[in-house]
Amino acid sequence: MTKHVTFCFDFGSPYSYLAYNNLQVVRDTGAEIQIMPVLLGGIFKATGNQPPASVPKKGEYMFKDIVRWTRKLDISFKMNPYFPILTVPHMRGAVLAQKNNILEKYMEAMFESIWTKAMNLNDQELLTQVATQSGMDANTFADGISSDEIKNQLRENTEFAINKGAFGVPTFYSDDEMFWGIDSMKFLVEYLKSN
Repeated sequence: MTKHVTFCFDFGSPYSYLAYNNLQVVRDTGAEIQIMPVLLGGIFKATGNQPPASVPKKGEYMFKDIVRWTRKLDISFKMNPYFPILTVPHMRGAVLAQKNNILEKYMEAMFESIWTKAMNLNDQELLTQVATQSGMDANTFADGISSDEIKNQLRENTEFAINKGAFGVPTFYSDDEMFWGIDSMKFLVEYLKSN
């Protein structure tokens, strides 16, 4: 019987970028992955959590930890000087891309632009340019991320994660189990292999 995993992420989270680049370890178990765009700001607000940058020592450590992980995963990374990025339109775009069956291309373009090219995707014009790289028409993107349908779906996704216990991202769910952070991906893999 095929196992199912839900992967909740937000482009503004460098750890989501790391987890995205480590998804093959989950796929190697034979599990099917449902990718679920969520809004990290909404999760923080609902749970009272704070971003790492709000605690200076935590922020310093986070950067060192991310560098370690990028070496381990052998991926490029450049700390974005425009961090934190307000990702509401980016994440609505992910919902729109999912609806149009181009989510993987969209995710690749967004993650690369934010965490390897360190682009200022708070700039709407640049954001739209990156969205078009994934195969989305600029007008479709602008109209889509403003639509009630897309806004409501992102809200529902975020509420799903909150109701399942999320307090940050990346968060994974399989059955009734939650696995938070890239560190816990090894426990997710163990769970998938043993159940």
